[in-house]
Amino acid sequence: MAYATVQDMIGRFGEIEMLRLSSVDGVLPDVVNPVPVEQALADADGIIDSYLRKRYRVPLAPVPQVITRASCLLARYDLSVGGDREPADQVKSDRKDIVAWLTQLSTGTATLEGVAPIEQTSSARASDRPRMFGRHGEVGL
Repeated sequence: MAYATVQDMIGRFGEIEMLRLSSVDGVLPDVVNPVPVEQALADADGIIDSYLRKRYRVPLAPVPQVITRASCLLARYDLSVGGDREPADQVKSDRKDIVAWLTQLSTGTATLEGVAPIEQTSSARASDRPRMFGRHGEVGL
């Protein structure tokens, strides 16, 4: 399940911006080319999940609005890089802010409202109780 859609990108950044970012050969298309936008969104979702999987079950469902926003901002950055494109300072800043926030989510210094973290369990256990049996089956105590 995708965290954001092409329509989310158009709604957030406008059709003209998405026409420009989805052009493959530099020629402004008549309609938004969904292929590069969907790829950038899938890549953004992978980045988000890589940060969240330590504390949350991914993919998130339902998707919090802040995650949809994060996916759109990361995808916009990816679409702005390459060829003759250079991301604007605001696009760079947005990506930097999202990565910092994702880092906070992964370490637990920030939380996602309405999403329960997975229970952290330790695989190593120690006990201060005396051993009931020795190494070779002999009775302790």
